[in-house]
Amino acid sequence: MSGIEQITIEERKQAIQSDIEKLEKNLTEIGEQQKQIQANVFALHGALQQCDQFLVLLQNEDNKNG
Repeated sequence: MSGIEQITIEERKQAIQSDIEKLEKNLTEIGEQQKQIQANVFALHGALQQCDQFLVLLQNEDNKNG
């Protein structure tokens, strides 16, 4: 028989399965982080648009008063 025993292969399979589960968990966590980051980007774009609107309002006020 070869130098590799069945138990050695089964232990290796178990270690590989554990690694797969850890990586799949990491992928899920990264997906959630990506959603949160995307939401933050959208919020910042909204804030930027609001700043632009305020600047337009200020400029219109200056033109009225100037």
